[in-house]
Amino acid sequence: MGSITPVILVRSLDVERGGVTRASIKRANLLAEKYSEVIIATFVFQQFHNSIINELYDRKILSKNIRVVNFFEHIKPKRKKFKKSKNKYKYSVGEKGFFEFPVKKMKTERSYRYYKNGFYVKYKRFNEDGSLKFIDYMDYDRYRIAREEYDQRGVLVRVRQMDKLENKSRLDRYFDDKGNCYLSVHINSTNGKEGRAALFNDTPREYDKLYDLQQEWLNSLLNEVDFPVVMCELRGLDKFLLGIKHNNAKKIEVIHTNHLEEPFNDIKNIKKSYKTLFEQAKELDKVVFLTDEQKKDVEAVYGANDKFTVIPHACEPDDVKREKSYKKDYDRRLVVTLARYHKDKNLDEAIRAFTYVVEKIPDAKYYIYGNGKLENELKLLIESLGLKNNVFLKKYTTNPRETFEKAVCSILTSRQEAFAMVLTESMAVGTPVISYDIKYGPNDIIENEFNGYLVERGNKKELAEKIIKLMKNEDLREELSINASVVKETFSEEKFKKQWLELVKG
Repeated sequence: MGSITPVILVRSLDVERGGVTRASIKRANLLAEKYSEVIIATFVFQQFHNSIINELYDRKILSKNIRVVNFFEHIKPKRKKFKKSKNKYKYSVGEKGFFEFPVKKMKTERSYRYYKNGFYVKYKRFNEDGSLKFIDYMDYDRYRIAREEYDQRGVLVRVRQMDKLENKSRLDRYFDDKGNCYLSVHINSTNGKEGRAALFNDTPREYDKLYDLQQEWLNSLLNEVDFPVVMCELRGLDKFLLGIKHNNAKKIEVIHTNHLEEPFNDIKNIKKSYKTLFEQAKELDKVVFLTDEQKKDVEAVYGANDKFTVIPHACEPDDVKREKSYKKDYDRRLVVTLARYHKDKNLDEAIRAFTYVVEKIPDAKYYIYGNGKLENELKLLIESLGLKNNVFLKKYTTNPRETFEKAVCSILTSRQEAFAMVLTESMAVGTPVISYDIKYGPNDIIENEFNGYLVERGNKKELAEKIIKLMKNEDLREELSINASVVKETFSEEKFKKQWLELVKG
């Protein structure tokens, strides 16, 4: 009899990771302790894929016996082998026949506009180490018509032909190390959907959709193992899980997000993608929820199902001995949040709530650790509210434990979650959480007024009042801290490991 090989399907991996990616990597590392090989299959093109994966290994974020297989890298013809080298292709800024003008300096990268005969025809961006990141080509009307992208070595990996009006790609061409195009994909520049794809190898083929080629690739990858246990982490990848053709495959869906439509509180108002998933649950072996509340809500609509199970995220195990009292080791004026700068995290509400805190405690500080597209918008909000000396946007942290330990409390103001790992990460080090009472997660983890506070969503004044209360009452904060740390037992890594190993093996 052959051996089990766990396979985890995610869109991509990165060093600065969101909750879903962190949870997927954690489970992969856990399974890698038991199984000789674990595969993480990724489907999204990443310009610096190889350097990202190498950094994950080098920093011991990813176990060495986890094999990461990316669709674009795996189908790329290996016509020329590159040895590991510190040397990269260097490109000079100046280019004969062109006049270059520097663009406003970025933190780590440099950019230039290039003119020829009075026309703006090129835009180049360089990485911090001097290697070329991409080149944009313009027509004489200053419309962007193409972009060339280069990998961590400075080798061309993709060319995007742009729709001039939409300023988005309409055709992507992918290149091997010898500069030959091995794949082209047509894209609807209005909605970004990938359509017809053509593969150029020893047996060239054309596909109606890129999805068809990716499904074929996944099935080919799984056919290399005897007993794949495939775990799908995101709804956009459900179709790949359901399309698996392998007699011995076990299919597991993991629900990492809220399945309800906005405003996320009507259990019958279910997102279209989730309706499809729950209606096709009979084709799966298991559907894993992170909270009992979410499972109960789904069963209230679709009926009880023995394929539904609950495995919550686990707290990180302690690597140091901790005092029973957390009294001495935190800043009594500091509140923190770890979150993406995304509308679902409602960070604008958290910032507005902090104006009430500062009215009562002028030296109060609020640190928000993360990254995202709303960074500039949040900076402007902080300035407009006069909070520049109180609220600070910090870089993404790879050490949440240390970050939470420094604070009097953490706050969560999301519109929706499915568990929110930041809750248990904060509480595990004795930092109580003040959270909006949303679906799903806070209600399963926080016992109001015992180990933290649950606040009605949108009630900024109550949120501020709870923060002020903890800042002013050290004894209360210590009491909540001790109670909060019990989550290490409720959501222990031992329980988590046992549940997942039984599910994979069973």
